Amino acid sequence: MTVTVDQDFRSATNLLLDHGIPLIVWGDQVLKSHGYPVVTSVYDFIIPDSQLDHASTILRNAGFPTVEPNLALKCAGIFGKAGYLHVSVYDRKRWPIRLHLLPESLVHLSIHDTESVPSPFDQTRTLYRPKLPEHCVSLLRCLEDYPLRSRDRARPLCYLTVLFAVGVFKEQQFDKLWIPEEELEPEAEFQARRFAAVREIQSWKLAEKDESYRSKLVDLLFSNSSDCSVRP
Repeated sequence: MTVTVDQDFRSATNLLLDHGIPLIVWGDQVLKSHGYPVVTSVYDFIIPDSQLDHASTILRNAGFPTVEPNLALKCAGIFGKAGYLHVSVYDRKRWPIRLHLLPESLVHLSIHDTESVPSPFDQTRTLYRPKLPEHCVSLLRCLEDYPLRSRDRARPLCYLTVLFAVGVFKEQQFDKLWIPEEELEPEAEFQARRFAAVREIQSWKLAEKDESYRSKLVDLLFSNSSDCSVRP
């Protein structure tokens, strides 16, 4: 019987769960769950720091070898290079799909910031996904970790921008090519949506330790800078 990559990754993730290692989905998987169209070539999973090395050892011993990050991941900075990248031996493509294990401390997330969701490989098993408010705050913390213009800021800035669009602005028209000269939404309607987004952020229930980030998130909604004004 031919084993598919999805079937092999189901075995990998279930093996980690069977060893009591919780998995928090991150990256493209989260964006896809919010309705953003994305092709997942790297499955990012957040692992408690104390279990990261052990998790990678379990996968290697089970026949999931580690690989070095390719050029695209290296260009993503620390979020593409940190942790461990594993592949399926059944994936013979030049650029195989990767299973990426990252430490919790890198992304400022823990299981307390998540909700339960089915595994993308096995609907009978439970993984964890960051809640929208906590995820936005964690990405803002990631931006503060690195200086402006650092490539290490690229991935969290991208994810935060998309989460604003799909999770806060409730944008759904991703199947159309955006042409500035043909912008259809009147400015007044856009501003109304932006203020509605502000009201949503203001309604979020944040932990006391995250409360100071509420105003920073609101400020970002009104920022015109593509580099983001959040400074370390």
